Amino acid sequence: MADCSNTFLKFNTAISLNKTDRKYLRSARKAVTGKIRSYFAENSHCPKVEFIGQGSFTMDTIVKPLSGDYDIDIGVYLRGLSNDPSEWHAPEAVSQWLINALQNHTQTSPINKTTCVRIVYKPITKDKEVAYHVDLPIYVEYKNFWDENKTRIGFIGEKQWSEKSDPVGFTKWFIGKCQKNDKDKNQLIRLVKYFKAWKDHRSQNSKFPSGMVLTILLAENYYPNDRDDLAFRETIRKAYNNVYSIFFGMWGINKPVEPNNDLTEKLNSNQKKYFMKCFEDLVDDGKRAIEESDQEKAFLLWKIHYDSRFIN
Repeated sequence: MADCSNTFLKFNTAISLNKTDRKYLRSARKAVTGKIRSYFAENSHCPKVEFIGQGSFTMDTIVKPLSGDYDIDIGVYLRGLSNDPSEWHAPEAVSQWLINALQNHTQTSPINKTTCVRIVYKPITKDKEVAYHVDLPIYVEYKNFWDENKTRIGFIGEKQWSEKSDPVGFTKWFIGKCQKNDKDKNQLIRLVKYFKAWKDHRSQNSKFPSGMVLTILLAENYYPNDRDDLAFRETIRKAYNNVYSIFFGMWGINKPVEPNNDLTEKLNSNQKKYFMKCFEDLVDDGKRAIEESDQEKAFLLWKIHYDSRFIN
């Protein structure tokens, strides 16, 4: 039985952010939040504000993309508001405050999207083609009828504050899944990165499920092992078997925290079929690679599904 675990570990290093990457992203986060905090403090009509990191950067499942840009998500939480949504500031107003605070912060003007304000940065160093951006979704925390803490996200348009959202809860949920492996609490993080890097390589011709969907699939089907190649093979096998019945059944892949919505509803039938075909190929070749006695042949079976950063 060939052992490609070390190859995967090297691949993890290649697709992960290095110290320089993290330094620039943290610097960007500090600069953005500093300007927002100052603007809100200087304008009496603005409420108090707090920032909470979320998404792949916070969970450490972020991977360097082959093209395009990658992002960091910073939740902007309005503090000191009442429990009555009718008394909350309109999301459009809060978005405009964020834009005012960050106007001329980068060469590209802030982008006002439906659920966030986006700040776009050019490549972080001269020798890097990949750029990045900071997404700023807006949240309000409140107590419901049963006096439980709930969070709603602001939408530009008709939805306003109508939808619940719990990004902090999702991060906690994922961390809990990582604890399943007492020996290596970072293994699931690496497996998610392998899966997301596979998506980046194979999704050039069709839309694939989001990184959050891939994270949920692996977390729900995680199979710990001392070897990353064995853990990855068994985890994706279980995930494939489960997602097949989900995709072509009567339900979807739901977020494990509020609003518990189906995260695949925007994929059409052809996109789902193509994703499942690519997924099946990965699972089949993974099985063959594990059973292969020749190390080089095993490596090449995995290599089919990855870019040039996957090396022996």
